[in-house]
Amino acid sequence: MSVTAEKRRISSILKPYPSLEGSKLNASLSQKKVLFDDLSVESVLQDALESNRLQRFEHLLAAVKEEQFDDGKFQQVFVESKRCVYMLNSNFGMLVEALLSVNWLARSESAQEIYMEFVIELLVAHSNYTSLAVAKLVQQFVPKEEDRTGWTHGVPSEEVSKVFAPVHDLIARLKNVIPMIFNVILVQLRKQFPYFKKSSHVICGYLHNVLWMTEHSSMFSEELLEIVFNRLLTIDVNTPRNEIEDAEFPEDDHQIFTMDEDPMGLIDEELGDDATMKLPIAETLDCCMEKMFEYIQRRATSVNASDADRMFKVLLALFDNHILPTHNTHHVQFLMFYFCSFKQSYVEYFITYLWKQVINPNVSPPMRQAAVGYIASMLARANFVPIILLKSTLQEFSQWVHHYIQRTDSMQYNQSLRAHMVFYSVCQAIFYVIAFRSRQLTSSAKNLIFLQTLQLSSIVTCHLNPLRVCLPAVATAFAGVTRAHQLAYCHTILERNARRKLATIYKNESQTPEECLDTFFPFDPYMLKKSGKRIEPIFLQYQASEVEEDHGISSSEARGRKRYESVSEDVDDFIHESKRLKNGGPEGGDMHFTYSYGVSPGFHS
Repeated sequence: MSVTAEKRRISSILKPYPSLEGSKLNASLSQKKVLFDDLSVESVLQDALESNRLQRFEHLLAAVKEEQFDDGKFQQVFVESKRCVYMLNSNFGMLVEALLSVNWLARSESAQEIYMEFVIELLVAHSNYTSLAVAKLVQQFVPKEEDRTGWTHGVPSEEVSKVFAPVHDLIARLKNVIPMIFNVILVQLRKQFPYFKKSSHVICGYLHNVLWMTEHSSMFSEELLEIVFNRLLTIDVNTPRNEIEDAEFPEDDHQIFTMDEDPMGLIDEELGDDATMKLPIAETLDCCMEKMFEYIQRRATSVNASDADRMFKVLLALFDNHILPTHNTHHVQFLMFYFCSFKQSYVEYFITYLWKQVINPNVSPPMRQAAVGYIASMLARANFVPIILLKSTLQEFSQWVHHYIQRTDSMQYNQSLRAHMVFYSVCQAIFYVIAFRSRQLTSSAKNLIFLQTLQLSSIVTCHLNPLRVCLPAVATAFAGVTRAHQLAYCHTILERNARRKLATIYKNESQTPEECLDTFFPFDPYMLKKSGKRIEPIFLQYQASEVEEDHGISSSEARGRKRYESVSEDVDDFIHESKRLKNGGPEGGDMHFTYSYGVSPGFHS
């Protein structure tokens, strides 16, 4: 063989490691069936480096790749590899990748221990293999498609859990020996998170392992949970409420459901014990949310109170950075809702934090509007919000609104929605909370006196006319409450606004209604079956006050609807006939306007 040919052959085997991510073994070697004889790793490496004799190296490489040895030979190979780890520089990258790629989890505990010792020794000696080794470890967190039977609704069997334990053990030991390695681990965890349309058990299995890592790497909990939140939000925004509803209750299904008996839509006699969502991606989200709720419960009920408080701060930071700025989420925000239910101080802190966002002029108007929506929805839907917090928040809202009205009296008259978006959002939040919680807020003379101190009449009659841009369902429900308890008289304003709206439509020859607040009700009814069982006990359905019911607004008359509140139905579908705008025209004729909006405010039982 010529010198040139020999050099070419050597370079094909002993070449600098080209890429620590995605490099592949020589395909020709993978096809060779080589019997593993008494090869000494150290002598093979020395022959390749010093004598350019590569036949034994090829045999070793192929044998490792094909794993042609029992546990005893497996341990021998890795013991010898650990002994000569100093020789495994970048020239032997293909061999290192083969060693790292073996199915070590299928071996005995003693063989697994030897493998882990080799990996630790390798990465301490050669940091250039860190990314490759970590990538191989993280790959073990992704369940295979054929492993579906080991997962029930995202919960692994005991046997499956045992398989993952050595991987977590090795990662924890690597973190202790090489502290900076966790940055590489985080990169790989983000990179290898399964695509959101993968099978439910694949995504839930990966999520299971990421949450497991917070147990042995608690100082990185926020970074690990950030990875989880990013993926859950991706799944959530790709699982619209209307698609879930269409899948659960197709158009040809004419069953009648009683809202009061099954308010959260969690019980279906036909399904029996089967709690599987019919929409595959909704099933994935449901399993993931149940896993997250279980995780949150453990943290919130920790014996060490400081652990729970730390977890709350982590969740609040994740909410601020990821959930609050994300448009059109449906379920992930309930993680914060659920955590706040464990301690009153949490919900107080959460609402205070959101209110600071609202009144901060340096925060963008859309973010301030979103914060208002979260406060209003929390006050309306959370049964763990005490009446004293409900009233104090309404008092804060009212004071800010009155101050805003006084400040704009001397300014140029401008009713533009864009110019006063935050003001209109806070006004609507007041109307919404009072209408939704009217039963509690009007239950005593003391509470009625409190509502009078809010000076609601001054708000609805101000020059900015907040009822003009409110959602019709909110405005109409609020008008009914205030009229029933003589707090304000809104119907005249609503009728005047309706006449102006009709004139605008006629003038423009268009059916486009006047601008209306694009409102988001983040804590609308929870639609996932398994995880929803945790939300049902802490979630409020709308209940009209006794005075309203005496005026013909009985919640029982709203029964017989689908169990879920639709995101696309017209507002008037949620309002009792007696509360719709009528006799609005100058001749006293019947006027009926139809509006649509993003999410229903839920004024039905």
